[in-house]
Order: sequence, then C-alpha cells, then structure tokens
Amino acid sequence: MIKEVVTSQGTAALTSDQWHVVHAHFVGARRRRPFLRKVVSEHSDRTECKEAAKALRASLRRADKTVSPDHSDEVFVCRPNFKSLKSARGHRIRRKPT
Repeated sequence: MIKEVVTSQGTAALTSDQWHVVHAHFVGARRRRPFLRKVVSEHSDRTECKEAAKALRASLRRADKTVSPDHSDEVFVCRPNFKSLKSARGHRIRRKPT
C-alpha cells in the first residue's frame, strides 16, 4: 500500500510495503528541488518491478526525445518500505544503457 510519511528530518516522503517504481518528474531547473516524485506501481518481487521500470523509462524516452539528459525524468526501483522524498534535487549517474 502506498502511503505518505515524514522522514526523521521532517521532510515529506512516499513509501510502499512492496517493491515499487518511483517516477521523478523534472519540473524546472530554477527550483531548489526540481524533481517531484510519485509512486507509479507496486510489485510483489524485484524482477517484476525492474521490468515495469524499464517499460516506464522506455515510454518516457519515446515521449521526450528532444529533452536534454539533465532535464529528463528519472525512474527508480525501490525496495519495500524505502522512503522516497516527494521533491528532491536529483542526481545524475551516467550508466551504460541496458
């Protein structure tokens, strides 16, 4: 079940009791925290969650072909009960495409 929680520092966050896919939508470079996050789907196991994340990432790439990598949305696979901030700075780790 997806629920809103507060971290130990008092920041708003989202979590789920299952494996879940988080979509971090880029909302603007001038903002202190340019990414707004939401839980897109929940899954019973990690493998199923990874496949859903790959599908979401592929659909975002098709929709945002003209967007630079610094301004594109991010997709995360999170373990059960992982707290993901509702708004975040975001950090880019360049990896080879899979």
